[in-house]
Parts: sequence; structure tokens; C-alpha cells
Amino acid sequence: MDNKTHQSPRDFKGLHSAARRLWAAGAPKERMTAMMDPHTDPTRQVIDLTRSLLQYHYCDNNMDAIIQLLDPEIVWLGTAEHEYAAGRETVAGIFRQFAGLMPRCNLSGEEYQVLEMGPGLYLCAGRVWISTDASTGISLRVHQRFSFLFRQQEGRLLCCHIHISNPYEEMQEGEVGFPHKMGQQSTLYLQEQLALQTKKIAQQTALLERLSYEDALTGVYNRNKYNEMLTSGWEKDKPHLGIICFDLNGLKRANDLFGHSMGDELICRTADQIRLEFAGKIYRIGGDEFVVIDDERDHAAFRASVLAVELSMAQNGISCSVGTSWHAAPCNVRAQVEEADSRMYHNKRCFYDKMSDKDFRD
Repeated sequence: MDNKTHQSPRDFKGLHSAARRLWAAGAPKERMTAMMDPHTDPTRQVIDLTRSLLQYHYCDNNMDAIIQLLDPEIVWLGTAEHEYAAGRETVAGIFRQFAGLMPRCNLSGEEYQVLEMGPGLYLCAGRVWISTDASTGISLRVHQRFSFLFRQQEGRLLCCHIHISNPYEEMQEGEVGFPHKMGQQSTLYLQEQLALQTKKIAQQTALLERLSYEDALTGVYNRNKYNEMLTSGWEKDKPHLGIICFDLNGLKRANDLFGHSMGDELICRTADQIRLEFAGKIYRIGGDEFVVIDDERDHAAFRASVLAVELSMAQNGISCSVGTSWHAAPCNVRAQVEEADSRMYHNKRCFYDKMSDKDFRD
């Protein structure tokens, strides 16, 4: 017994393609028979015929091409329990029912093993991955097992036995050749899972974006977000813009006397006081420096909010130097930050000039 194993041999593609072109062009039966010359390597011929049958069925839905390759005494075992028939006319009648019903599939990972069972008798068994094409709207992928038996008849090889052994227990009564309902249910399930994953990815993306722009200590925007605000040009269409620069007084002394944990607490308390009036508009740009960028309040409301923050800080024992800039259009965030920063440092110098204890300075 000759045992030969082949896996997707490339050198058979020319014969297979030529044969398929002849059928597509409506070539007469005699020309196809010539392509199936029994004097060529039978193993190659059997593999090519097997691949053709799989392609005709799953990819092309060309039942007439399959029927032309069937032995008069063909025995067929299909994927469902009720799919069994014998004789070419009976099997051909069943296969014709498949026409137009099989969703287009793609084949991959083909494996073939050919056994010479006797003179002119060949068994081809193997496996192939069958995946529904994206255009079908069905999502199904199965690892199909198969066996085809061929024998020489009138100078050519014909298929006398087909057994598709991948279990399609999910096929329901009335379905022909393919578990359509299972495929539709699988598609629905995949769509639901895809929607969940898409939502999860969107949430994770939003979280990562927030973390990339959020100061870990205070929860306000960080320097990355601040730099983006300086360079994006978003303020050009704004009717007015207010900028506030805050700089804590005495943070170094607090760290030296009470430790950095106390300094961190002071920074967080400062952010909380600013947040009372300017939530969502605060940027921590340095260890003890904060900037507020506000494009909503008019000049009077802006000044009132600044005074409210300064009063609240004083009442909570927080010393902070503050500088502001408010302009009507045209606005320039970078220029106004520089203006507010200059005023803040002027106020900071005035604060320290009044202090007799020079060690209190940052």
C-alpha cells in the first residue's frame, strides 16, 4: 500500500486553475477528461480533484462542476445526521438543492493524505479550515475533516465516496448543507462581544488619555495638557480670556520642617481651593505652581472668582502669590500667561520683602 502525504503543494495550482477556467468557460466534458489524464501522477491528480471539489462547494457554490466529477455509484455522507445518499442521480439532486444556499467561504490550512487502496482506487483524507467570507454577514470558522474516495472509470478518476466528518450537530431541520442559524447566532454573539470590547477599549483609551493629562498628586491637569493648550491656538476664536498664575509661598520651608508629605498635603489643599471656583480649568505646571485658563467668565465675574479663591486660601492658612491677566478678543494665551506670571512674581517679591525671616523664602 502506497502511503503519501502532501500539504497544499504549490505545483498543483496550475492544473487546478486551468481545470477551473475550463469549467467556468463552459468547456466540453471531453476536454476536462483530458485534463484528468490517468497517466500523470495519481497522487497529484487525487489531491487536485479533492481541492477542486472543496473549492466548488465552499467557495464557488458550483454544484454542476461537482456533479461532473461524481462516480455513478457515489456514496455521500454529509455534515448533518440526515445527510446520506447513494447513487449519482440522488446525490446530484441533493447537491443541486445547495445551489445559491451556501454562503461563500474561504479555505486555508489545507492538509491532504493520499492512500492507494488498490489498482485505480485512491483515498484522500485531510483537514481544512473553512471560514465564511466577510461579505456574507455570517461569522463561522470550523476545522473541517474530510475523506474522498476516487476510482478510475473510463480512463479518468471519479469520486465514488464523500464523507464530511466535521460534526454540525447545530444544523437544524430544514437547513441544507450549512448550519445557517448557528452561523447567524455566532455572528450576533461576535457582534455583541465586539461591541463590548469596543466600549471597553473606548473606556481604556479615555482613561489613558485622562492619565496622560492628569497630575497624579492633585487630579488637576498636568504640564502635558498645559503645553498643548499653549500651542494649539484654540483661543483665537474666543471673545475673552482670563489667566491666573498661583505660586505657593513657603513650600520649601514646610518640606524642610515637616517633611515632603506635609508639603504634598499643602499642594493638594491649594488645588482644592482653586477648584472651588475654577474646576476643570486648572493646570499644575511645577512643584508649587498652578495656572488657571478660563474662557467663560467676563471681566467682573473673573475678578470676583479670583478674590473668592484668595479669601478662601487666607481663611485656610494657605499663603499664595497670585497674578492675573484678562483680555477681550483678540486673545493670546501664551502672552497672557507671561503677563500673569510677571504679576505673580512681582507680588511674590513684595511678599518676601515684607518677611524678616529670610529662611522662609523658597
